[in-house]
Amino acid sequence: MSRSRRGEAARRLGLWTERLTLWLFWAMGWDLVAWRWKQGRWELDLLLSRGPQLRLLEVKARRAGAWVGADTALEPEQRLRLQRTLQAWLDRVPWPGEVAFQRVSWAGWRCRMHPPERWDGLKIHR
Repeated sequence: MSRSRRGEAARRLGLWTERLTLWLFWAMGWDLVAWRWKQGRWELDLLLSRGPQLRLLEVKARRAGAWVGADTALEPEQRLRLQRTLQAWLDRVPWPGEVAFQRVSWAGWRCRMHPPERWDGLKIHR
């Protein structure tokens, strides 16, 4: 398979798993705030709320049997970019409640929801 076809297949898989993740969280009582919100080159996959809590979800997907799993796909630099992008969103839309971050990893049909991390004390230096 060519590199461009693999890239397109990965984009389709990512979009599909984001939609499925959104549906799963909606079934648990979460409401969509923003989906694929862009700040320059960076993007927030899903912002959801339930009551006073805002949660940023980073969805990672790999096909079943992939050599590198989605569980390990978030590098420290990516985490820092996510924090900066979230801070840019919060500068535009202040959130009065708790802010948390959660990774959701997909390997084929298998989903793993990592424990949420509190991010309401973001101290990002630009």
